[in-house]
Amino acid sequence: MRKFLLQLIIFSFFCQKSMAHPIEIQHPFYIGALGGIGSTTWEGLVPSEENQNLALSLSTPIDSKEGGQVWGVFVGYELIPSFAIEATYMKFPNATLVFDPISLFSFNNGGATVLVTRTETANIMGKIMFSPFKTPIRIYSSLGAASVHRDDILVNHWRLSPTFGVGVNYNFTPHIMGELGGNFTAGYGESQLNPTQTYYPFLYSAFIRLAYRI
Repeated sequence: MRKFLLQLIIFSFFCQKSMAHPIEIQHPFYIGALGGIGSTTWEGLVPSEENQNLALSLSTPIDSKEGGQVWGVFVGYELIPSFAIEATYMKFPNATLVFDPISLFSFNNGGATVLVTRTETANIMGKIMFSPFKTPIRIYSSLGAASVHRDDILVNHWRLSPTFGVGVNYNFTPHIMGELGGNFTAGYGESQLNPTQTYYPFLYSAFIRLAYRI
């Protein structure tokens, strides 16, 4: 991990040297909040209508409802104007899965046919920023690790996954920074008779962030 961060910092120095309009950061530490839209990907376990059959109904959900608002908080520190390290917490919308009454899920959970599952993440990322224009707008890409928390009646556990982000940001004042971005966090699954017991959804989000530089 330290080797990876060192490579990112070195690359960021090259980005800084090539900026058409160097940016001076007077307050490198910042804290803020985010809001936007996002979704989990439980629908990947739901067979298409033409492929649904008795065998699949035993093990997989027959329908899913997911997607909606995401929110979160974050802190960051800019080592140089082209590189920052950030830690972010994000809460994703709950997903509702529907199972057939003859499914293993229903059999193992007292006849229940609905599973409500909650997802949240905590991540740390290295963030490379580049300003190719003669403006203070910076384009960024970020890469790091996220701890994904799945919480429902089957699983209550955190799992480590890679996470990626892209976007643009702008310093409105020396203390106020705005950002428009998107994020993807990888999920996990195993091929087994009851895949919902081990599945962690892939996560997508698009958001607006507002930070205060201290």
